[in-house]
Amino acid sequence: MKYKSTLAKKMKIIIITTLSTLLFSYPSVPARAGILNAEEKEVSTVDYEALAHRSEELNPNKNPDEVIALLEPHRYNKNNKSFIFYNSLGLAYKNKGRFKEAITAYVRSLELEPNEPGTQYNLGIAYFNNNELSKALSYILKSAEQRPHHSGTKKWIDHLTKKLNVYKVPDISGLKLVFDKKINVNKKKPDKESRLRMYITHDGGRIQVLSVDDKIYSYGIDSDNKKPVDYVIIDNDGDGSFEKIINSNSIFGVPTWAYNPE
Repeated sequence: MKYKSTLAKKMKIIIITTLSTLLFSYPSVPARAGILNAEEKEVSTVDYEALAHRSEELNPNKNPDEVIALLEPHRYNKNNKSFIFYNSLGLAYKNKGRFKEAITAYVRSLELEPNEPGTQYNLGIAYFNNNELSKALSYILKSAEQRPHHSGTKKWIDHLTKKLNVYKVPDISGLKLVFDKKINVNKKKPDKESRLRMYITHDGGRIQVLSVDDKIYSYGIDSDNKKPVDYVIIDNDGDGSFEKIINSNSIFGVPTWAYNPE
């Protein structure tokens, strides 16, 4: 009986000690809630603009590693609405040759500031280095709309148009026709027939063809099936020689020069 009493006392001590350890090792529910709230508060009060300006001081061109170390931990934070933050991070990635990550950062920065020509230009270069030439030309052309006299932009357009051979009439024979519709653009001369056709390419892109009275005035060239079209090549007089390239801002539209062609 004495042995059982001693064993019971020992078991009681062990149980009390274990419970005490558990109680003091883990914070109470209110305490844990306090810790979580503090962590959430810390994340929500990150000054992304301050980080962005600090990254500019560090200089993404000269010190890309330091900029990446500073910004990268915060790149997926939902509350981060700083255009400068993502633009700076994209530039740092680009300078390190991490082009896929640069593209992601630049795309995010353009979601925040869609019409920033410098970012469009750098995104175009990142796409070029990632071997996505059509997208590269598309963003370089977007940049050119706002700063047409920028020397670097002109050089890139010349380089990419030669690489892509964009003025060569695309071969649409054998492609699947998915859209063919007469469109009313010649409001002054309704007897003129304007027609828009869309073909799907073998690699999943599309070619859109604008013709008036059986003369083709433009081709919209796209590397995928998503808006906008990458770029449009233009034949001003319908003689079969394409001499101009423009960016398509949204859906493939009808240029004003095609309203009433001679």
